[in-house]
Parts: sequence; structure tokens; C-alpha cells
Amino acid sequence: MKEIEKSDYMFIEQKLEQVKLSSSQQAVADYLISQRRLIKDMTILELAKETYTSTATVIRLAKKLGYQGFDDLKKDYLKEIEYLDTHFCNVDPNFPFERGDNIQQIAYKVTQVADETIHDTCSLIEHDSLQKAVYLLKNAKKIHLCAISYCLMLGQIFKMDMLRIGKNVNIYDISGDELFLPAIVEEKDCVIFISYSGQIDKLCLLAKILKQKGIQIIVISALGQNELKQYGDVVLNISTREKLYSKVKGYSNELSVLMILDILYSCYYALDYEGNKKKRQAISKSSEYNRFSTLEVMKED
Repeated sequence: MKEIEKSDYMFIEQKLEQVKLSSSQQAVADYLISQRRLIKDMTILELAKETYTSTATVIRLAKKLGYQGFDDLKKDYLKEIEYLDTHFCNVDPNFPFERGDNIQQIAYKVTQVADETIHDTCSLIEHDSLQKAVYLLKNAKKIHLCAISYCLMLGQIFKMDMLRIGKNVNIYDISGDELFLPAIVEEKDCVIFISYSGQIDKLCLLAKILKQKGIQIIVISALGQNELKQYGDVVLNISTREKLYSKVKGYSNELSVLMILDILYSCYYALDYEGNKKKRQAISKSSEYNRFSTLEVMKED
């Protein structure tokens, strides 16, 4: 397995789950995960002694994660721990409720995950990255979106919103449709890639091909370095506290993706607020002419 490149955001614990390690390196990895903050004042010699390994083993592990040595690894890992320990303090997003919880407790805890996800997602939005992403969408001749599974369905919601202001988004399911994308994407188009892990082979290969063609790419993915991010002209980070598989469902990452897409749509809408307001009302009215409600709050003027 190839070594992982260093990034400004390093989710060490996720990478330690993905990288193939020797038994001695695994001992160091297990210690880092279990002891976490205790490494703050540790030297490489002390870590090697505690794990019954050698300094060379620690250095090899650091390099496998994309670092030159233990000090660089420790610095980024402590930053990661700070993020992990200060977000989702009240509930585990992987298993927000427990066996035996009643329906009211379950409802409260799932709502708590949503509330914390919303605030976390907002905190991860960088002004310059968001501005650039909106600029790419504004100037794109055509917008394309590639994803799989739940992210693909969330992309369909984004497509429906954009259609209501007169802007189409071509959706591609990575199960065969993507084979045609390089042939039809033009130089002035923009492609949005969505992947929590950022390590889906077909997505990464497609992004690489499009990048080589000079296509503008927006990547929506989890914090930390992954292959897909290498091809993005701009990256928007998803709230990142869920494991890939060990969870009840993707409560947090799915809501975070939806929020980011909603924010992109809203910022795009605001570029021509009055014009898009008129377009949405006209398009919705003409396509949904048979909808009505007896509730006063839902009635149109």
C-alpha cells in the first residue's frame, strides 16, 4: 500500500485504520490511539520504550503516514485530537442511541447529532474556498456531479434546486455512466465530486482524467488527505466524526453533504437574488400548477 501524503489536516486515526502496518508499527499505532493526549510531552525515545519498539519503528510509521519524523506527526495528531474532542461532545454520531433507549430518547439523540453536525459543518466552511467554488459554478458552461450511494441521492436534491432557477446539473452514477463523462465534458465546465472517504477508485480515476484535461473540479470530502482531494481546484470539508462502516447510519456525513450543497445553491442563488427569485417562482408555478393546500401558512398569494 502506498504511503499517504501529508496535508494541512491529518486525520491520523483514520489513516492508521487504512494503512498496512508491521506488528511493531501496529503496537505504536495502538498506543497513539489509546493514550492520545499522553503523547503531548513524550519524546520519540519514550514512545519507543512504552511500546517495546525502537525509534526506527516510530520513524517508519511516521513516514508511512507522510511525515518526516515523530515530531511532525505528533504536532498534527494533537491538532486532530483537539478537533475530535471538541466536536460532538454530547453524543457519538456512530451510535447516537443505545439498546434499551425509548423512542423519545432516540428522537432527542438523533436530533442532537443533527444539531452538532450543522454547527460543525459551518465551522469547517472557509470563506475563500466557498467563494471560489461559487465562482466556478457561476462561470461554468455546464455543471456535472459525480458520486455514489447516498451522496448521489443528495446530489439529486441539489440538481432539483438548481433546475428551479433555470440551471441544469448533470448527475453521473459511478456504475457505468462515468465512462462517457470525459468525452462530453468541455473545458469551461465544472465537475463536483462527492465522497466521504475520498478513496473510491472509479471516482479518483475519473477525477484524474478530467484534471489532466484542465477541467475545474470541486471536491466535497472528509477532513484529512485522500486521493480525490489531490485533483480538486477547491475542496469543501464534510463534518468528519463517523467511521466508514461501524455505525447505525451516516447521520452526520449525509447531513453535512446536504448542508454544503444547500450552501452552494444558496450562494449561487444570491448572485442574482431578484432574478433567481422570479425564475424559481415562475418555474415552480408552471411545473407544479396542480399543487394546493388548505393550510393558510402554505397558501400562495
